[in-house]
Amino acid sequence: MRAFYLAPALLLLALLAACSDTPDDGVIRDALNQELKQAHLDELFQVTDVETAGRYPEDDDHVALDVRYTMEAQRDLSEYSKAVKRDEERDAMDRFAMVMALAAVRVEFGNFEEG
Repeated sequence: MRAFYLAPALLLLALLAACSDTPDDGVIRDALNQELKQAHLDELFQVTDVETAGRYPEDDDHVALDVRYTMEAQRDLSEYSKAVKRDEERDAMDRFAMVMALAAVRVEFGNFEEG
């Protein structure tokens, strides 16, 4: 398993957190998995473990959280990339964007296998 960090998810969590309440790990995990879904990567990754390492009040209504999490690969990267390239139901530009995103994932993490 490899850790994968998404800056937009941290920003989302900061906006969701109130000063008096820090979201529990389940809420954070759900928010991160929702970010993966919006990025069309939920078929490839799932956030499994979450740990809040720090909490930093920004103002009366917002708290920034330092979150560490682990994601598990749901599929082999090579298989998933091939499936995206062959998916005729996706718009050609969407396929291109996905292939480029997957290439960036490959550069960062190598050609990983399921699990």
